[in-house]
Formats: sequence, structure tokens, C-alpha cells
Amino acid sequence: MPQSTLDVIVGGLIAAIGGFLAVLFVRWRDAVETESQFKAAVLLTLDELGANEVNIEHLIGKPFGPAEFYDQTYRSVELILATRLRPADRQVLSEAYAPVRSRWAAEQQGGSVVDRTAMRKLDWIIPNQEALAAALVKIRSARIALAMYVPTDQVRSASAANQSTTT
Repeated sequence: MPQSTLDVIVGGLIAAIGGFLAVLFVRWRDAVETESQFKAAVLLTLDELGANEVNIEHLIGKPFGPAEFYDQTYRSVELILATRLRPADRQVLSEAYAPVRSRWAAEQQGGSVVDRTAMRKLDWIIPNQEALAAALVKIRSARIALAMYVPTDQVRSASAANQSTTT
């Protein structure tokens, strides 16, 4: 074989190996980025569930109060979570957000038209105590399920969240 042909073959092999290694590197970086996005989505959802937990705790036992339920973060990361959560955890999470997504589920039916109109203008509700207590249990279950996906030191406990809102 002439020297120039050998140079072409060696150069081609080096280019092919370099290209293969570059593809492996890019795929590895994509996997790292996907993992960090998933962890961030879990942490943000845990924070939002914590806010909902505190807000529901403040409504329980009261005759009326503000309907401050949040689901915007969950909606924005729902696809990221859906691709990585176990089916049972996905079900628990969707059940935790069901009362938040449908305000009427947390609201006690009845009362006068005047009361209902005034409450709507204030964005307040007459809480359905049983439904809110059940929602609180589901939110806590979802927080426990989600907390398993991130390191323990990154998860803020419910008691810490409650203490920070009461001080």
C-alpha cells in the first residue's frame, strides 16, 4: 500500500472514532441535563405542594377564607414528571392536585346568593371541611412519594414549611 492511502485510512479511522466519542459525550451531557431537570421539577413541585398544604391547613376549621391553591408549577413540569415517575407515584400526584385544580371540590355548597357573590368577589370560599381534610392527606402522600426522587438534604420537611409560615 502506498503511504498516502494508509494516511487516508488512518485519518478516516481517527475521524470516525473522534465522531463516535463526540456523540457519546453529547448523549452523556443530555442525560445529565435531563436528570437535573427532573430533580428541579420534583423540588419545585414539592415546594408548590407544601404551599398548598399550608394554605389548606389554614382553611380547615374556619367558616371562610381565601382560596389560595396553586398548580401552575405542576402544569409547567407535568411532562417532565410524567416521563420519570413510577405509575403509582404519578397517580398519587394527580390525586393530590385534583382538589386544587377544581375549586368547587374544596368549596362547601349552600349559603345565600349574596354570600356566594361576595365570596367570589373576594376570591374566598366557604371550605368543605371533609374534602379539604381528604385533600391534605393526599398532598402529604404525594410529598412523601416525590421526596424519594431527590436527595434527602434537598427536601424541606412539611414541619419546617409550617414553622416558617407561622413565624
